[in-house]
Amino acid sequence: MRNQDDPRARQRATGHRVRFAGAMAVALGCAFGSLVAPVAHADGSVTTTATGDYTADGRLPLDTIMGRFDALSMRHGWLAETVYRYPDAEGVTIKSWRTPRRGEALWVLSGIHGEEPAGPNAIAANLASLTQLADAGVPVVVIPLGNPNAYRQNWRYPNTPERDWKKGGGYSVGDAEHLLPDLDTGSKPRAVKAPGPETAALTQYVLRLAEQYPPRLVLDLHEDELSKEGGYIYSQGRQADANPVGAEIVRLLQVAGIRLRQSGQTRFGETIVAGVISRDDNGGPIRDGSIDELLAATEVFVDGKKTRGPSAQTVIVVETPAFAGSQFELRVAAQGAVVQRVAELWQLNLKTR
Repeated sequence: MRNQDDPRARQRATGHRVRFAGAMAVALGCAFGSLVAPVAHADGSVTTTATGDYTADGRLPLDTIMGRFDALSMRHGWLAETVYRYPDAEGVTIKSWRTPRRGEALWVLSGIHGEEPAGPNAIAANLASLTQLADAGVPVVVIPLGNPNAYRQNWRYPNTPERDWKKGGGYSVGDAEHLLPDLDTGSKPRAVKAPGPETAALTQYVLRLAEQYPPRLVLDLHEDELSKEGGYIYSQGRQADANPVGAEIVRLLQVAGIRLRQSGQTRFGETIVAGVISRDDNGGPIRDGSIDELLAATEVFVDGKKTRGPSAQTVIVVETPAFAGSQFELRVAAQGAVVQRVAELWQLNLKTR
């Protein structure tokens, strides 16, 4: 789930931490190394990997999944860059990979919240779809695991195991309100500063990179562990309504076996139309302070001055339902189906207004 449940977002909601039931077989065929003494996590789960990483739901350990992503640079010549290095967690970094070719680009993001593992694992299993699109001449930017410190511990936030930000002071690595215009007059940023150092690093990096790789299509893979009624997607950008990319992603998720909400409202009051949310609770553009809004924004603040924003044509946020007892393998396969079709989604997006 994206920024609505995070501090400083305009729409608030509280929730409970999901307790994943039991240890599932690793979906992507990767050995996890020798077993060591069990490590207890805040949600009551126990892991026994050599690194102490949380893997009870089937996710790849952090070192393993980062090694998969490194294949983009080591085997395919992409440019790897460290966005942020955690000072108190040796070897834990936020990284990006991008094609040497610049220009209007596909951006793929995931892992903004650590307890939403399907997206990063889906990307790791389907890198070939991204490299094939790049080989066809399309610039690509991938930030596949935006919150590695939380991912390895099954936390939502990078700084606390507490799911409720009101109790634990958690903040989102994708919080962009310090760069986005305020909701009343648009004459100043919504927040004075970023809530954390990794947030500042990631959002500033995105703005800087967007100058060389203007986002044409953005896919951000999330999960909603509080939704038992079904999944949905968010659509933002210059064609938020009736976007053919969004409609195709809805179809892909349904074919993959993901139940989607077709109507009604989210717990934030947003209207769902055929699995898609394109407006806020007041019928206006979605303003949740997220990195997705940042990539879609036509105006942003940099060093206190208003300037042109990334202005992405299409930003789609996928939200697969990840409630307790949901199948991790199914969620990975469904989000993987989206990654597998990036070439088709790119072509659809070229036809949008």
